[in-house]
Amino acid sequence: MASTTLTARFNQSVTKEALRSYLAEFISTFFYVFAVVGSAMASKKLSPDAASNTSSLVVAAIANVFALSSTVYIAANISGGHVNPAVTFAKAVSGHITVPTALFYWVSQMLASVMASLLLRVTAIGQNIPAYTIAQEMTGFGASLLEGVLTFALVYTVYAA
Repeated sequence: MASTTLTARFNQSVTKEALRSYLAEFISTFFYVFAVVGSAMASKKLSPDAASNTSSLVVAAIANVFALSSTVYIAANISGGHVNPAVTFAKAVSGHITVPTALFYWVSQMLASVMASLLLRVTAIGQNIPAYTIAQEMTGFGASLLEGVLTFALVYTVYAA
């Protein structure tokens, strides 16, 4: 019964193996964000109307798929290859990881995202980080619903694998 206390769960979250998994999550999330945002920056540089150009969107989507699959593969044996905070949340809710471990994963993922964006900002001087937006015809509710469905599909894929 003592292993279910918050202190015991926290102590399990700061072991050498746990710190190794947080580092793996940091590295994989860093490379994922770097590849995805970098590909969006490159497509915007190559095509000024990248946000509305279908081929630029396809290139960004393909880069997203390759980046996600490779970073998950890199970290799968060490940290589980969450890469996305939604996957970490699902693992915590389902009891596969403890809440303190999920918090450390989230910190690793957020820091990695910020560091990758900062590195891109420094290396691509004078170029803004592009933002893809929802279609003008889509409402905020529709965009939220679409994001929820796609996030569910990602988490479902992780659990099915």
